[in-house]
This record gives sequence, structure tokens and C-alpha cells, in this order.
Amino acid sequence: MAANGNPQASLSEILEKVHAIFAEELQLDPSAFSNDDDLSTGLGLDSLAIYSAITEIEDAYQIVLNDSDISGISTISGLAQLVFDRINGFVSSLSSEADTQEREYHRLTDFAESPEYLGLRQRMAETFPEGFNPYFVPHDSLIRDTSVVNGKEVINLGSYNYLGMSGHPETMQAAIDAIRKYGTSASGSRTLAGEKTLYQQLEKAIADWKHTEDAIVCTGGWATNLTFLSSFMHDGDFIVYDALSHNSIAEGVALSRAESKAFPHNDLQTLENILHKVQDKYNKVLIVVEGVYSMDGDIAPIPEFVRLKKAYKCFLMVDEAHSGGVIGDHAGGCDDYFHLDPHDIDIKYGTLSKALGTCGGYIAADKEIVEYLRYFMSGFVFSAGISPPLAAACMKAIEIIRRDNSAATKLHENIRYFVRRCKEEGMNTCLAGESAVVPVLIGSDQDAARLSAELLDEGVFVPPAMYPAVPIGESRLRFTISATHSIEQLEKAVSSLAKLMHEEGFLK
Repeated sequence: MAANGNPQASLSEILEKVHAIFAEELQLDPSAFSNDDDLSTGLGLDSLAIYSAITEIEDAYQIVLNDSDISGISTISGLAQLVFDRINGFVSSLSSEADTQEREYHRLTDFAESPEYLGLRQRMAETFPEGFNPYFVPHDSLIRDTSVVNGKEVINLGSYNYLGMSGHPETMQAAIDAIRKYGTSASGSRTLAGEKTLYQQLEKAIADWKHTEDAIVCTGGWATNLTFLSSFMHDGDFIVYDALSHNSIAEGVALSRAESKAFPHNDLQTLENILHKVQDKYNKVLIVVEGVYSMDGDIAPIPEFVRLKKAYKCFLMVDEAHSGGVIGDHAGGCDDYFHLDPHDIDIKYGTLSKALGTCGGYIAADKEIVEYLRYFMSGFVFSAGISPPLAAACMKAIEIIRRDNSAATKLHENIRYFVRRCKEEGMNTCLAGESAVVPVLIGSDQDAARLSAELLDEGVFVPPAMYPAVPIGESRLRFTISATHSIEQLEKAVSSLAKLMHEEGFLK
């Protein structure tokens, strides 16, 4: 009997089992690849496929392999050795395969010759249509339903201005008034010389809107996730997060000193299995999910995560970047959409740059959590405060959203129309349904980039989402819907894309 109570298994038996699991994941004959092929570069598996296979391995041997366990292990042989060591209670001899090999170094003095830069240039040459880069396209106007690209007005279906708060007369006036009173900068860290009554009023407005005791605002949305996770979770804690979580969550998890593990997207059973296995370990356990996922557009089953966090005594953090200001009758986000109790979600993260129309990020939570963050969240303490006009415009946006849900109603109508028309044309909209993110699956990076360029020629701007933002072979055009769009504009976008997809054989 092994140390963890599992029946004794030899290394060769484990190797055979792990190989079979990856063969099933790859849908290949087991003889088609070796145990020493690199899982990513050799076998072409993306991180989601690897997580899926590892979940099966964990279930088979009743173990938990944290991110730190598998870091640096890139082959089936390495994984099998790790499993063997774990079930027998050994300290793994393969914590990192790279540690067992003599590493060769090549000193560079010109970054243009570096492998990473050469790889970037090669990928751009292979992916982008000649003369067109779908990224960093200048929009030289206000972005609402339209924007100006190369001097031409186009329908903009790539922005996050979901409720039209950026460019709203009241938010612009609030920003102008704040500039006259405060100038354009906080001129210091808020802990020292940069604090303003305006910021405290904004945080109270956010807390009231999100039904929490307090809130704290940082200068960037990505940085807020990063600095919260790395400051709130420590050695002796455990983070378990959805495998489709945004890069800011993954980076924040990596920066924290906590143990961590990803679970397959919305896989409640696997999450519960993990929580069950660690229920007698760790000081704090934090479950991290998103309200709406930004690449597939699906709404997470938040009540089920609430159930699990209560059953296993965890904290629950929900990233509401794409759900706050979008879902729910009053665009209140997950609380509004699912009719949750104010305390069901412990940490409510949001960004100011999407439905709220400015720039920044916030954490809304109990007053004790927020008080701690004001003194120990490094991205807040060691950064200047948000620009005053952004704070004032954001506070006005929250006021507008709460007093009048007509923009939310129009947004929901637009989403329903766009999704319905895409499906009528035979397009694959992934998991989209009720969120403002509506992807249309294309396939290869090259095809998605080309269709983006062709749509721009038709007067419709929509950027492609490509690997590594999405799995290999699942590149898509990611449409984002706004309350400011007219039905006629949405119809033009769907009709134009359908025409191109029929002409190029994507639709029959």
C-alpha cells in the first residue's frame, strides 16, 4: 500500500496510465508519440488540455498536484515520476526537469537577435495579412457605437464601452469639473500626499453599488487583480482558480506565496474534489472565478461556487470585469443577476475601464479586508492615486446606472438580437448568450486575422482573439456589444460577416 493509501503502483504502470490519458486527450494512437515528447511544443497541447489531463491523473490516483508541483515538468515521463513520488510519500526527484540537465547559455547584446523577438516577427509574418496588423489600430475619435479609423467612420464592435458611459455628457462634465478643482493628477500616493475626498466618495459609491461595507480603488484593472492576490494570499494559504481565468489572475497567483491550482473551466465536481482533499490544510483558501469569461462570453454558475465556498469554509473572489455594469436587470453584475445575498461573494473585483467608462480597478469587500489592503496592498500603497477626472467620471457613471436602467435594457436587447442573428446565419458563438462578449469561432489565427481585415474594409471594426488568449485552432472574432449600437448597425455587422464567411467556405 502506498503512503497515501492507494494500492502500490510501479513507475512503469503509472507511466503507461499517464501515457494513455494523454493519448485520449490528443485523440491519437498511444504509439504515435513518446513519453519524452514535450507536451506543449512537441505534442501541441495548450494549457487547458494539459489541465484536463492532469485532472484525470489526479482522479485516478487520488492526489492533488499544485501549480508548484508541475512547474517545469514538460513530459509524460516527468509527470509519471512526480505521481510515483507523490503516492509513495517521496520528495519528488523531478520538481523541475530542467534542474537535471546541464543548461547551455548564449549571451545576447542585441535583442533583435533574441529567440523571443525572432519568434514574434515570424508569427506576425505567418499570421497577419500583408500590410495589416489587427492590433494597435488607432481610433481617432470618441469610441461609442462608431469610431474613426484612417479617417473613416466605422461601426466599432471591439470596445468595452458597454453602457456608453465614456462620452456620456454627464460623465464628461464631471471630469471637466474635477480637472478645474483638482487638476489632472493625484500628485502622490494616497497614503501620503495624494488622498482626496473625491476618492473616498468614489469608494463609498462602489461599495454601495456592490453591496459591501467598503471598497478600494487602484489605478489599473490588471494591476488590481495582480496586487490583490499577491498581497492577500500568503505562505500557508491556497488559491484554486478557473483555468480560463484572465492573465491578471494567473499572474497574481504566481506572484503570491500561496500554493495554487487551476481547475478545468466551470468544473464544479473537480473543484469540490480539490477542496475536499485540502480541507484540513492551509490557513486561507480562496476560490477565484469570473462573472463573465472574456473569450467565450459565458456567465459562470456563481451560486454553485457560493455553495462550495460555504461548505468548505473558503473565501470566494469573483472578477466582475465583464459582468459588472452588464448582467442583471439593473446591470449590477452577479449580485443583481443571481439575486445573491450581499455576503455570498467575499471579494468583488471590478474594473473602471469597461461599463463604467474610465480607467482603474477596485476591490469591494468587508471593511476589515479593505482596511488591511490600504496598508499592505503594494500596488495601492506604492502607486499614485487614480487621476481625479477619471474618479469623478466613474462616480457619475455609477450614479447614472443606478438611477436609470434604460441603457442596461437597451444593451440586453442588442445582445439578444446579435446572438440570435449570428446563430441564424449558422455561426458558432461559443458559450455566449447574455453577456456583451459574443465570439464567433473561426479556427486558425490566419483566418481570423484576415476576416478582421476584410470586415474593416466593409466598415466594421472587430479584432481577432488568437492563441495564446484562446486555445490553438480556436481563434475567433470577438464582438463586444454596446447599448449605443443600433439594430441597423448590428445587422450590418452580422450580414457583412456572413457574406464573407459564405464566400470563403466557412459557412455553407
